[in-house]
Amino acid sequence: MKKIYVLLGATFFSTMVFSQKNTANKLKKEKNAITEQMPTPKKEHQTKVTIWTNDFSTAADWAISNNTSDQQDWVISTSTATTLGYGTGAWVDGSNTVTNENGYALFDSDAVGADGGNQDALMTYTGTIDCSAYPNVVLEFNQRIRMWQTTETIFEVSNDGGTTWTPFSVNLDKSVSTLYQEVGQINISSAAGGQANVKVRLRYIGSWDYAWLVDDLKIIEQPANDVRSISPFYAGTNNEGIEYGRTPVVHLDASYDVGGYAYNFGAAAATNVAADVDFGSFNFNYTVGALPSGDTLMYGNTENPSTPVGVYSGLYTVTSTEELPADPSYTNNVAKRNFEVTTNLYSVDGIGVNPAELQATASLGSNSFDTPTGTIFANMYHLRGGDNVVNSIEIMLGSGTTANTQIQVAIIDTATLFADGSQPVVDLNGNEALSNFYVITAADVTNGKAVVFFNQGIALNDGAYFASVLTEVSATDVIRILDDQTVAQPFYASMIHLIGDATFSNGNALGIRLNTSVANLDEISSADFSVYPNPASEVININSSKMLNATISVTDLTGKVVKTSTINGLTASVNTSGLNNGIYYVTITNGNSTSTQKVVITK
Repeated sequence: MKKIYVLLGATFFSTMVFSQKNTANKLKKEKNAITEQMPTPKKEHQTKVTIWTNDFSTAADWAISNNTSDQQDWVISTSTATTLGYGTGAWVDGSNTVTNENGYALFDSDAVGADGGNQDALMTYTGTIDCSAYPNVVLEFNQRIRMWQTTETIFEVSNDGGTTWTPFSVNLDKSVSTLYQEVGQINISSAAGGQANVKVRLRYIGSWDYAWLVDDLKIIEQPANDVRSISPFYAGTNNEGIEYGRTPVVHLDASYDVGGYAYNFGAAAATNVAADVDFGSFNFNYTVGALPSGDTLMYGNTENPSTPVGVYSGLYTVTSTEELPADPSYTNNVAKRNFEVTTNLYSVDGIGVNPAELQATASLGSNSFDTPTGTIFANMYHLRGGDNVVNSIEIMLGSGTTANTQIQVAIIDTATLFADGSQPVVDLNGNEALSNFYVITAADVTNGKAVVFFNQGIALNDGAYFASVLTEVSATDVIRILDDQTVAQPFYASMIHLIGDATFSNGNALGIRLNTSVANLDEISSADFSVYPNPASEVININSSKMLNATISVTDLTGKVVKTSTINGLTASVNTSGLNNGIYYVTITNGNSTSTQKVVITK
């Protein structure tokens, strides 16, 4: 089996790529980014006039064409296959009501395309739509979409019977290789409002991508008053825009940038727009002012909230004089943003903390990219508060991970990774921040998580570092890491380095977490105590080389504490007769100091 460590001494230089949109020539098409969960936004239950609707049940309503020399066309499909669009699949979420059983529009880019090909396909409504009585109109659509770097999804509108067309691009905010299923709306008043001879068409531009499925098109009257709360944020002022899902209390920033955006989707101007950010134990109020139709304004400030250990669930509410809480459209006036303050777990991702209805994850892994050597997946973390110690790195495993896959974890300086290097840092005690090889177990795969410990705590100065997972290339041994796509992150928050090639932005938040502690003068090192026998059966014994007054916790691979005890002096014992066979971790905690050793239980 190829070893990763032979690659760590070399530093490779090439062009730094800051955005996924610019990496088409570097990355293989990621057809294994399986969405683990998916947001299912509900339709807007608001009073509205429906001007026109089409559910694709009548094929004669649509004319199909394309602007290329091949036959890569839209089709009207009733397929329920999960294989559409290389795993994009048909609608599966019952809460997202769609009439796909009587036909829907499908452009299966993967099925009809070829690597390096060119796609530009059209599907045009053959009739005309009379919007002359409605100056403000919205196109609503139900979609299932999975995009690649070359994907463009467009609705085009004509008001002269098809002679000229106005494009309205959609899905510009979507991440690549991620499955989305939702009801969308786009304001087409500029082209269709007050017009009697309106036509619409769907347009797909791409090249051997995934698929776009569309159903239940409607043109509805735009509501007069509809202010929306979008893109809430809560980011440490000195965290370079990264919004951490979990932050250890000692690594909290001194202040936080709190705010969001108010968007007026209504046809009328909104006045006295204000925002309230409420996390329960603290809240902030902001004045936005007047907001014309179609405009977006940012609100917020730098704040200094008190946040002891706990989970914080925020409601970002935007209000106006014209729109009342009793109005049907008021549901989108509230956006959510959660975070957690912990004792020692640090994560960019918010998996398990994000509001459940918003959580969206995919996965990336060792079989995702064209690289003959190996891949490094990394998240950036800002350490502060003094003598920082990293004990282990926790990896959230995605579907497709196989047992017996071998990995290493490392701490890499930000400058090194940005320069396409892979050398781990050397800590304050002269230790290289690189773990031994770790083999993913069947229990890890089942539990969806692996915890890899360093041989000793890695002591680091304050600063920014990348927590990294090093993988090798294998057709059978695969690790896939969950990728949280719920909160937009700066390009450098989560990175991918193809060893021997270049470093790329992931653009989201990989499930790679730090377990940290703060060192003190009474720090316990792994050399200070021993655990025996190992493997153990009925009991494990702890011997310390110095007097301790500390707690003992035994955790399983899921992080669940299964046994607790204390040590007052030099020795202690823990009864393990009730534990199942497997790998456990024995942690000694003395104040702010902790140290952990692995033990195997066999019966």
